Amino acid sequence: MPSASVALGRHPLLLPAANLTLRAAGLAMRFGLVIYLARYLGIGAVGQFGLIQGAAALAPVVLGWGVTYFLGREIVGRPPLQAGRLVRDRLLLTIASLTAAGAIVAALMVAGGIAVPDSLPWIAAILFLETIAFDLHLALISLGRPLAANWLLFIRSGLWVLPAAGLSIAFPGLRSLDFVLLCWTLALVANFGTLLSVARDWPLAAISRHRVDTAWILARLRGSGLIYLNDLGIAGMAYLDRYVVHSRLDLHATGIFVLHWAIANAIHVLVTAATIQVSLPVLVTAYRTGGEGKWRRELRDLSVRVAAIGAPLAILVYAVAVHALPPATRTALPIDAPLLALMLASTVTRLLADALNYGLYSRGLDRSLAWINIGGALAALLFSLMLLPRFGLVGGGLAMVLASTVLLAARAAALAGRDRAGPMEPRHG
Repeated sequence: MPSASVALGRHPLLLPAANLTLRAAGLAMRFGLVIYLARYLGIGAVGQFGLIQGAAALAPVVLGWGVTYFLGREIVGRPPLQAGRLVRDRLLLTIASLTAAGAIVAALMVAGGIAVPDSLPWIAAILFLETIAFDLHLALISLGRPLAANWLLFIRSGLWVLPAAGLSIAFPGLRSLDFVLLCWTLALVANFGTLLSVARDWPLAAISRHRVDTAWILARLRGSGLIYLNDLGIAGMAYLDRYVVHSRLDLHATGIFVLHWAIANAIHVLVTAATIQVSLPVLVTAYRTGGEGKWRRELRDLSVRVAAIGAPLAILVYAVAVHALPPATRTALPIDAPLLALMLASTVTRLLADALNYGLYSRGLDRSLAWINIGGALAALLFSLMLLPRFGLVGGGLAMVLASTVLLAARAAALAGRDRAGPMEPRHG
């Protein structure tokens, strides 16, 4: 994989294409899992899986304390030994946080403070392993290894779906959510096994011998309060709405929402992998070495690529999902055309807003970035609480459109205001 990344890196169009291919394959398999769940276990199982999937996405952020935000920028361009030491120290903090959180949750369950969920062993294993995998995924991207990062993501998020669904269809006794979660857990284990080959050119022994830099960890924790709220805001905008749907409606409605979200989110993931994700180190380096003009050109080109890929893809996905997907899958999928149209419109808007978010990040405008994301999360929650009871699931789609539009406008205004102000605000960390 490292040699493949180097070879692809020589061709500016091949690396985005390779990332896009991997993410597309993973998304296709994960969407196939949603169809399998809907057909064989019912739309309620889609809702249950969506809630677990949301928890797996929220856990790395809730237990991340905002440290990964600074780590991603610090390791850009560093040699493997220095970068590896910082990544290792960050992982030690993650493992300590997971252990403490697990102990607290276990104590609450024993005391009866919270209910013991079904499939607890698999859920606990998934949350633990996904949190560590998330940190490593972002580190690989910042180190200019997006292909390796997306290959590992493909293993743990898509590759396992074919055997899981295939075995369940062949052997009806395996048709349960527990078996799906078991396969997900095994895929996470395989992900870490593959990571060893991806990192074989790293000085792992030398990294392990260096003392833990507790001063760096404490400094990042002390300086990451606002960024931590920012991270919670970003994750909340992506995943909290399904919990609002579940609390205000029911599990069946949650399953329908998750089904449509999976379709719309596929576009977000694909475009992010092909354009935005690859541009992070480019934007950081452009601002450090090329100045304002080069950075501005890179951000403008990124925004154009996002719009040029995202909008046509959204139209194509809408047509396929509404007109071709139900008969092709021989499943009575409850596709709601207005809801899907709103979610897809929100996705394209959010992609443009994400490009501007990377612009803020690359310039070190941490306060502006954080306050906008915190405000965006609160606005998204408010819109959902207001519109869901009145308009049902379509209200959830409207809330997503409004929230993404607010984000885009706020980030554009922040960048425009910084351009007029001149010098950038001081960087944290």
